[in-house]
Amino acid sequence: MFIKSSLKILVLAGILLTAAVMQHKGVIDLSGELARVENLAQLWWAPLLFIFLKFALYSVAMPAGPFIWLLGVIYVPWAATLITIVGGLLGSLGAYYVAGYFSSYLRDKFSGTQAFSLLQDNSGFFQLLALRSLPGMPHALVNYSSGILQVRLMPYIITATLGFACKGFIYTSAVYNATHQVEEGAAIISIHAIWPLFLLVILSLAGIFFQKKYIKNPC
Repeated sequence: MFIKSSLKILVLAGILLTAAVMQHKGVIDLSGELARVENLAQLWWAPLLFIFLKFALYSVAMPAGPFIWLLGVIYVPWAATLITIVGGLLGSLGAYYVAGYFSSYLRDKFSGTQAFSLLQDNSGFFQLLALRSLPGMPHALVNYSSGILQVRLMPYIITATLGFACKGFIYTSAVYNATHQVEEGAAIISIHAIWPLFLLVILSLAGIFFQKKYIKNPC
């Protein structure tokens, strides 16, 4: 599952680059659709809604990753990253306490996975940070495993914040550059426009390597 998630990110990076080039060449015109979506940025309650949805979904071990791509279209990268951090951190804390409360039941579900064993053997700061930072790693796995094992809360909070900040900025920058740089007339084939896509590819490949080497059964 982890490899499939990383491969999906590679595919999405390719789609973003292809769409940006097609828009730049005039093959497609997404300016109207982008303008309608960007109207959400004018609504004061929209960030609160995104934060709540991410909190609710992560708390019950549901994926909230797709929101990050939508945020990258609506908001500039720093704003989208901030929403990602707050929503992701609150959801991670919710999942941590839910998993801790139901640990006796959930331990049976998670204990057979090798990823759970990794955290059980070493739930230190750098282990948590590595798992948080890798593309494709299910947040539910990290959140619930951490809650069941009752890892120290402060490293958990710090690594969650850093992980969401790192991936949030890269992902939202990739989407924002692919959609807005073309719209604003910048050259699409430039380091400034496509560096997030290259970084996404590198991190995804690193994630696949990590999974093959260390996590044979991530879920």
